[in-house]
Amino acid sequence: MLTDRARTAAAQQPASGGLNGTWINVDPHTRGLVRVVINGNRIHPYGACHPDPCDWGVLKAKSFSGSVDTSSLTALEAKQTTSFSRVNLTLSLEPDGKLRVEAFTHFTDNSGRADYHSENFFIRGRAPYQR
Repeated sequence: MLTDRARTAAAQQPASGGLNGTWINVDPHTRGLVRVVINGNRIHPYGACHPDPCDWGVLKAKSFSGSVDTSSLTALEAKQTTSFSRVNLTLSLEPDGKLRVEAFTHFTDNSGRADYHSENFFIRGRAPYQR
């Protein structure tokens, strides 16, 4: 049985169970993210590289519920900074059960590349076998 203190603490933290797990991009030919692993407020994205996916590392994410009246997690936001860019990621659960991941990429290396936005959809799955 939960104490009042434990119940209050649980209510203040969004439940992440709905988003936890391994998510695979529905587009097998994507040039963006191919896989995202979510565990609570930590996300682990993998980009499309060859022969193996690029490991972005584990990112701490800010969690958001669907409204002020619920603690049910429906979205995450994370940031990744590299030597040449800053990427803001938003992840949200769609009504059909897919995970929508939007990436807003800003290049910081004076390369002249245009900043861009991408949107990809993911389904729950298992990562393919890796060496």
